[in-house]
Amino acid sequence: MLIDASRGALLASRSTLDPYSGESCTIRDVTDDERLQIGEFADLVGLSVPQLRRFDRLGLLEPNERSSESRYRYYGRGQIGAARVIALLRSTDMPIAEIGRILAGASENERQEILQVHKLRLEARLDEVRGLLDAVEKLSKEDIPMTTSTELSEWLHLMPQLPVRDMERSIAYYEEALGFRLSWRTVDGRLAAMASREIETLFLVPWTSNETPPPMSAYVYVDDPDALCAEYLAAGADIIDPVASRSYGMRDFKVRDLDGHCFTLGKGEERLRDIADRYGLTPEEIAVDPSWLKRRRSV
Repeated sequence: MLIDASRGALLASRSTLDPYSGESCTIRDVTDDERLQIGEFADLVGLSVPQLRRFDRLGLLEPNERSSESRYRYYGRGQIGAARVIALLRSTDMPIAEIGRILAGASENERQEILQVHKLRLEARLDEVRGLLDAVEKLSKEDIPMTTSTELSEWLHLMPQLPVRDMERSIAYYEEALGFRLSWRTVDGRLAAMASREIETLFLVPWTSNETPPPMSAYVYVDDPDALCAEYLAAGADIIDPVASRSYGMRDFKVRDLDGHCFTLGKGEERLRDIADRYGLTPEEIAVDPSWLKRRRSV
């Protein structure tokens, strides 16, 4: 069974199942009636505390018990198998919605279909990387003239830097509501690097002024904006513009953080090329700069 397989895989290699954590842990046995606090349970199953809190909000893995006074979460032995399955599948970057379908009791055929779709998704990423590798290989075989001065012809990597008023609250929001992970943090706490599937690296820096920090915004391409919007909403994120099909050929939604910084997350629809042809543009121009339509109408 999938749960048995994941248990064995976890025992063989904890680092494979929890790529988000730099902390070590010891897998130990627990008794059937033992009540585990969230930190103990996290170490036992290969998930972080923020991940468990988020999965609770999403209804993916709710604690067995919750203190009425302190609201502390307590987990039991019977939840270890499901938690390790979640850790295993998340380590492969499987979307939360699909993990939920598997845990909800999907049939063998349904499980195979989910895994096959996810395999195709990962293969598509590999195809993109292989194309880049092929291009580099071709360049390595060509005689490219070199000059004494070399200028970059394009941006190599974009890492947003967001000023925040409360670093701890912001880190918790990005982890629990948006599914980011804390990659690393400076010793003085003045810089925190967050990461997710959609944004490789995002920096949080403290805002020391008494005034509100200037709001930042970015457009992020995602595989399934509908599923991601539903996931964010269930996890408590501030959705200020729900998912919808836009006139510029994208289907997207907008989410806001605690300091007013906004991200629009979406993907192009089938009619994107038709719209591009109509206005004499390329799909890339429309997708990268959605304000093109406003400028076009003002001409």
